[in-house]
Amino acid sequence: MIICPVCNKKMVKIDRKYICEGNHNFDISKYGHVNLLLSNQKNSKIPGDNKEMVLSRKNYLEKGYYEGISNGVNEIILNSIKNKEVKILDIGCGEGYYTNRLKEKLDESNIKNQIIGIDISKEAIVSAAKSYKSIEWIVASASSLPIENESLDFIICMFAKIIPEEKMRTLKKGGKLIVVSTGENHLLQLKEVVYDSVRKEFYSPVEDLKLFNHLETINIKYETEILEKESIENLFNMTPYRWRSPQKGVEKLFALNKLKTIVEVNIDIFEKN
Repeated sequence: MIICPVCNKKMVKIDRKYICEGNHNFDISKYGHVNLLLSNQKNSKIPGDNKEMVLSRKNYLEKGYYEGISNGVNEIILNSIKNKEVKILDIGCGEGYYTNRLKEKLDESNIKNQIIGIDISKEAIVSAAKSYKSIEWIVASASSLPIENESLDFIICMFAKIIPEEKMRTLKKGGKLIVVSTGENHLLQLKEVVYDSVRKEFYSPVEDLKLFNHLETINIKYETEILEKESIENLFNMTPYRWRSPQKGVEKLFALNKLKTIVEVNIDIFEKN
C-alpha cells in the first residue's frame, strides 16, 4: 500500500530498494527504514524532532509512565476490528513506542496486521527502525502521505498534526481515525512547578475533522509518580514546554528527585462514511 512520493504509483520492495512503476527508486537503510520525504516537503533543514528530543522521549516512554495511554488506544482498536486482518498507519509515530506496543497486542490476539509508522523526523524513524524490526518505518510528511487511496483500516494520530484530507483519502470506507490529544489536567503538577500561573486548556479535534463522523470521546486520566531525576528531565524535554519556559522554573523542576503528576488524554474516534 506504499506509493511513490514523486508520481503516486504503487511501489514494491525489491532487495534493498522500493521501486515504483515509474522507475523511481528509494534505498532501504541498513536499519530497515526508507526515506520518502522530498526536499520540497521539508519545512526546515532538519524537520521534526531532533536527536535529543527523540532520545528523551524514548528513555521516558520505556519507563512505562505512559502505558495507560498506550493500553487505551490498543483496547479501542482491538474492540473495533471486524476482520482478522488489518492495515494500520501511525502518523507522527516518533521513536515507535506506541506503534510497537500495538503491533505486539495484535500479534498476541492472532490478528494478521500490516503496520506502517510515519514521521517527518529522520532521527525518530532511525530510532524506531533500530528498535522494532517487524514494522515498516518511513520518513514522510503527514501532508503528503505515500499511501494508496482507501487502503487503511485504521489511522492513529497521537499528539500529531491533523491533515483531514490525507486521512480521508487513505482510509477505507468505514475505516477508523483515532486521534489522541492532551486533556486539560495533563501534566498539571509539572506545569505548576515550572510556571507561576497555569491555565487549564485542551484541544478538541472535532471541529477540524468535520469530514468524518465523530463516534466518541474517551477520556483517560490517572496519576503517576516519576521516580528518577533523569525521567523528569526527559519528560520535560519531550514536551513543547521546553521551548517556552522560564529558566528559574526549569531549574526548580530539574532539582526534584521525584514528581507526582496527572496524565490525562482524550481519545477521539472518527469514522469515514
